[in-house]
Amino acid sequence: MQQVANWLKKLGMSEYAQRFAENRIDFSVLPDLTDQDLEKLGVLLGDRRKMLRAIRDLVAPTVASVPVATGPTRRKEGRDTQSAERRQVTVLFADLAEYTQLSSHFDTEEIEAVLTAFFEVVDLAIVEHGGTVDKHIGDCVMAVFGAPVAHGNDVERAVHAALAIRDAMPMLSKRLGRAVGVHVGVASGEVLASVVGSASHKAYTVTGETVNLASHLTDRAQSGEVLLSPAVYRALRDRLNCVDVGDLAVKGLARPVRAWRLISLRTVPADNRAFVGRQSELRQFTAALAACLEARRGQIVYLRGEAGIGKTRLVEELQRRALARGFACHSGLVLDFGAGSGRDAVRAIIHSILLPRDPDQTSANPTLDEGWAAIDAGLVVRVSQNEG
Repeated sequence: MQQVANWLKKLGMSEYAQRFAENRIDFSVLPDLTDQDLEKLGVLLGDRRKMLRAIRDLVAPTVASVPVATGPTRRKEGRDTQSAERRQVTVLFADLAEYTQLSSHFDTEEIEAVLTAFFEVVDLAIVEHGGTVDKHIGDCVMAVFGAPVAHGNDVERAVHAALAIRDAMPMLSKRLGRAVGVHVGVASGEVLASVVGSASHKAYTVTGETVNLASHLTDRAQSGEVLLSPAVYRALRDRLNCVDVGDLAVKGLARPVRAWRLISLRTVPADNRAFVGRQSELRQFTAALAACLEARRGQIVYLRGEAGIGKTRLVEELQRRALARGFACHSGLVLDFGAGSGRDAVRAIIHSILLPRDPDQTSANPTLDEGWAAIDAGLVVRVSQNEG
């Protein structure tokens, strides 16, 4: 706890030390804190932003300093090869649309205000979904999901973040009083993660063909578009609502690359997967649906089990059957630890009911730590892992 108190003191926020101690927040917990967590602790908005930035700065050096090879360190082209490692990641680029045009019509102060507001929105969406802001390049943000911190569903986190960034632009435009757009590219694959730089400056980053592909997909996307690479599409194809845009020529790659324009994520996957087993549970769910229809009264079902046994798939099958019987399905989700988004499932359900965007446009996650599904405000299903 003293480490956290010292850290807060360096930030000039010693007044929060007692609250952190009372909630048993030590240094190992800091990387998992979210904006919502800090708000509940009574941290003011400006201080929350400073804390989140400081927490991001804490994470990268920790991972980068772990050696993955033995023997003397070799340096080539500014890279510390001792700490370099190959990792499977998802890379996201978000580029402010028509920045050149904006620059020619507004003065430097106005452009700086637009860029600052844009970076705040994009960075927050990335961090809240468990990603890492790698760098700002002019008017573009590069983010990595899977390094330095990896989760079991980094591809999906990146897609959720891309949708959040795209959908935040209308509100940002309203706030700034001028149209602001974004084009996004998302690619998955193997990269080399390492500390790159010179004796004067070093930074943890990722390099490789995947980064190049994500960047070029962003360049090819129009304002308001999110383009996905083949690896991203394959990982989530049963839940993606997207359009095949065909093969794109990508600079630096020998062959054209297929790309897909992302529209949304579906709650219930396309009906192309057979459901095997769990007949006893399905009978209980089916009986609950029938009881709701007959009595016109709601029910609550609590589904609990170990991770990976198929809880989410079971709920998907229930939703499919509920839709077939005329129920309207709404859902909220809670991503597993390390994300600041989707932690208030009830609010997400209410938002889904009151502000429907698209019959298929909701979120799903096969590795949910905890999720909810509300069917026609009648049957409510709660899903969670067994507590440790």
